[in-house]
Parts: sequence; structure tokens; C-alpha cells
Amino acid sequence: MIKKIALSFIIIFYSVSLAQELTQQKLDSLFNLFVYVRSEDKIKSEKPANFSQQPEKCGFELVNTIALNIDKFLPEQQSILKALLQRPILQKSIVTPRGYFRIHYDETGVNAPKYSLTQLALALDSAYNFEINFLGYPPPPVDNINGGDSKYDIYILDLGGSYYGYTQFEDDLGGGKYTSFTVIDNDYQGYYTTGINGARVTVAHEFHHAIQVGNYIYRESDLFYYEITSTAMEEFVFDDVNDYYAYMSDYFSNPTRPFILNNGYNLAVWNIFLKERFGFDILKRQWELMPSARALNAINISLNEYNSTLRNELNRFGVWTYFTNYRSIPGKFFDEAANYPLIRTSTPMVFNPPSKSFSMSTRPTTNYFLRIIDGRDTLISIISNSDFVSGTDSANNFFNFEYILYSDTSIGERKLSGFYSATLNASPQNFWSASEILNNLVVNGDSTFKFSDDEEIFAFPNPYRYNKKYGLGNFVYIQIQNSELGDEVDFSVFTTSMQLVFNSRESVSFLPNGAKGIKYEVKNFDKKHLGSGVYIYAIKKQDKTISGKFVVFNE
Repeated sequence: MIKKIALSFIIIFYSVSLAQELTQQKLDSLFNLFVYVRSEDKIKSEKPANFSQQPEKCGFELVNTIALNIDKFLPEQQSILKALLQRPILQKSIVTPRGYFRIHYDETGVNAPKYSLTQLALALDSAYNFEINFLGYPPPPVDNINGGDSKYDIYILDLGGSYYGYTQFEDDLGGGKYTSFTVIDNDYQGYYTTGINGARVTVAHEFHHAIQVGNYIYRESDLFYYEITSTAMEEFVFDDVNDYYAYMSDYFSNPTRPFILNNGYNLAVWNIFLKERFGFDILKRQWELMPSARALNAINISLNEYNSTLRNELNRFGVWTYFTNYRSIPGKFFDEAANYPLIRTSTPMVFNPPSKSFSMSTRPTTNYFLRIIDGRDTLISIISNSDFVSGTDSANNFFNFEYILYSDTSIGERKLSGFYSATLNASPQNFWSASEILNNLVVNGDSTFKFSDDEEIFAFPNPYRYNKKYGLGNFVYIQIQNSELGDEVDFSVFTTSMQLVFNSRESVSFLPNGAKGIKYEVKNFDKKHLGSGVYIYAIKKQDKTISGKFVVFNE
């Protein structure tokens, strides 16, 4: 029987409020769970009664919550826990071929490994080579010869289906950093991934925890991000194992759960997405930012440094997560998308032309997949709320938005096809974005899939109506392909008789749809509204001029 490790303390302790003070009931739950994990006879040991809905695989959170709060337990509990938190004393040890690790194990008894130690040693050296030598992370700090020498120590114990492994803090280095050692299971029988492959992904996962807490910071309120990073690292180091598949359905069935309220194992696909978009270095940059920034802000800052935004990438991530399983497209989006679950969309909503408003609410750092049916057409509108500030401090707050679909392409701010347009109204507007997928084709969103002509430009909303309040701000946005952030352009607006009504120098920036371009306040030189009619805009960049038209209604 395949087990997905799901343990009660996650729900009763962290998922409700990471910052809550530990109650005696929670301390008792932590105590009972860890005693069970470390019991050598789990058949006779009392198993914790309640299990969470979210699968768990790593004891990193459990063991270090106990270690850092040991003085809060009852005296008799402290005595037992202090003994269990000591480094295990095992019969033998070997050093890996490249000398990076010392593996401690028993030759006989319940803890004796059932997989090849030679293959485990090679896997450990591979993890070190990839994470340190290739990706450039600093190695974990040495442990003052605990375990026999200064090599990083791995202990093999029978964890009996409780966890794949855990990384335990030891010496406090200050600034939220610690030396550590790692404990892994001895056979992985009954786990999603068994035998040596279970050991392979575990050492890739746990070794990065050692890097995280040894060189950057440990912050319990951002634990989801530690697990996102370590679980994705399994895929990067041992691509053919795919243990992370076991946890994905938890996110794909609930994309409206804020990032910080996920366990992290289920969101490894987020780091896989960022790696595909920007390369490995952006992930390391986020860890460099972590000591001074909360996780979501570190992600946001790193994306800004790579000329993007969390708003753009969260929405694009929504598009990628839609095209999985039987919807996957070879050569686009995730390489392994065919093996991923399907994202959960809303209950189908029926569209009644000529327009219909859909009023919804969602929490911060989420994607809302609104499913709208119009006869044979199915529209998936992916609404993203990238508010990382609320997503950090008040993730359970709901924010309202209105999505209006029209059967007239000239009314909505967003032209979706030859038949539909749409408007998104939400506040604060700088955190919101949307993409649309009509009959499984992206019709608005990721500009990579929108244009065939690199020099194409277009304006939106078009027509522009002064008597309408636009959720994206009262501007005409002019999207410019083949442009870079910060490019300076000369922008001019003319009547159809070629009378100049406005001119300025503008810098290319991100537009609300995630593309690059400029915005125009739709006023003349005297800061007055334009009259109703057709206007021509011209954009000159160096020695090249491109132009287009937009319509104004001043009613």
C-alpha cells in the first residue's frame, strides 16, 4: 500500500496560524508525534489519531519546532524529547567517495538499511555536486567534529512510514542560522517512492534544508517556502524519480489557497516554473534576499530584478498549470505536464449575451479559474491576486473582484477574440491580472502566445469612453512588441486630419496585462479631454516609427 505521509500537527498547529503561541494541547500533539516517529516498534506504539488532509514528507518542521521550544514542554516530556533529539549512536559509518558526507548506519537490527549504501553514497555526492558546485550555493557550515569529523552527517534510521527524513538543527550560529545533521529512512517501504529512489530524493531535499538554515535564515512563518525549494530540488537533482507528483494534486485541487497556507511540497511546481522562465539563479537570489525579506517579498524582489513582476508571473503560472494532463501541449509550458493533474476550475457559469457580470472573491497570492460556458464555447478566465503583502500578513482575507464578459468586442477593456471582450474590476488594481483561454487556446495573457508579428502594437481599451470607470485606471495602454523596459520613445497623438493634439517622451514599462508598452492619459496639451472621434498615435523609437488608431467617446 502506498502511503502519503500526513500528520496531524500540521493542521492543528501551523495551518491555522503560524504565529500562534504553542498551547499545551499542541505541545502534547508534537510530543506524541515525535515519540511515534522515533519509536523502534511502531506496531506497538500508539499512532497519533488525527491526520491532516495535506500530505507531508519531511520532518523538518516537527523536529525543529520541538528543539526550539523544548523548555515549553512538561518536565517528563522534556526528559524524553532531549534523549530523542540527540544524534543517534549507530554501529558503523562510511565516507562518501568524494568525501563530502559521513553516513552512519547499523549493520543489524531494525535500523539496518535495505538499500545499497554504495548507491546512497553516490546519490549524496551527486546532490552536493549539483547544489554546491553547479548551482553555486554555499555548503552547510561544519559541525565542530560532531559525528566524528567535520563532514556532513547522515543517519539512517527506521522511520517506519512516518517521514522520508528530516534535517535537525544543532549549534546556534546566530542570525537564525544553525549547524545541522540529517536523518533518513532505512528502506522507504510503503512510501510513494520506495527503496533507493526514495533515499535519492530525500538526500537532495534534506541537503538543501541544511544549506538554507546554515547559510541564510530559519523563519518558521515562511516554512512553506523552505519546502517548495527542497521539494523542487529533488526534481532538479534526480529528474527521473518524480516523487513530487505525489503532492501536486493538493495544490491543483485548490489553487485559491494562498501560497503561505500551503505545505510547500504541493507547490514545487512553482519553482520548476520559475526555473523554466528565468533559470536557476533566480531561485538562489531569493535565498540571498530571505534574511532581510519575507519569502513572498523575496520572490517579488527577485522577479523585479529579472524585469518582471509577481503579478505577471503568478498569472502566467496559472496558464501553465491549466495546460496539463490531456490538455498538455508538447514543447510548451511544463516539460512533464502530461503527468500532472488537472487544475480545478470554478463551477461552470452560463453566459447570457450581450453581457454578464460575475462577482467573486479570492484570497491573496492565488489564481481563480473562472469557467464560463456560452453554447459551444468554453472560456477559462484566470484571475490572479498577487498581493504579496496581504499574502504574508493576512492571507485569509478575501478580496472582491468583478469580471464582465461581453458579446461585443468593442465594449470590454480586453478583446478576447472576434466575438468577445471582457473587463476586470478589482482593487488595488496593481496586484490583479487576468488571462483568458477560449476553447483551450490562449486568447489573452502570456504575450509569448499572442502575437505572430514582433512589431505588432495595439491599444486598449479601444474604444475609450470618458464616462466609464476602468478597473485598470483611466488610461489607454499601448502595447509595444519587441521593446525593453526603460526604452525611451517619442509618443504623439493626431486627429484624422493630422492635427497634433499631444506629444511626450515616454518610458516603456509593464502594462496591466503583463506585456510591455506605454500608457496615455487621453488628454490634449491643455490637459483637457479629447473630443469624440478616431485618433492616430505614432511611436518613434530611434529611427523607426510605428503607428495605430484608437477611438474616443466623449459623451
